[in-house]
Amino acid sequence: MLADANLEADLKILAKYGRVVIVGSRGVIEFTPRLTMIAEADIRGMAVWNTSEAAASEAISAVSDYLARGVLHPVVGAIFPLQEATAAHERILSTHATGKVVLDCS
Repeated sequence: MLADANLEADLKILAKYGRVVIVGSRGVIEFTPRLTMIAEADIRGMAVWNTSEAAASEAISAVSDYLARGVLHPVVGAIFPLQEATAAHERILSTHATGKVVLDCS
């Protein structure tokens, strides 16, 4: 998720012909290009807003199925009422955030 913090470490453990998909970054990325050469790696960026409706629907169905079967176990780090959305956002940006931050809209 944090390519600016993790890309170099990811490339060091990547299998030969592996792929790193960047889905989040908060800053400039500096890494050793030789690491991509050693693994003959593929680095790809991905943005959810570029996903087709069909692909998004398929992904949502797969995640729903995994949740129903107990394959996925999301970790909730904190729950905030909607009125505290600012505090929730600050929590996400902090280095102390663990798990998912949830806004309770009920």
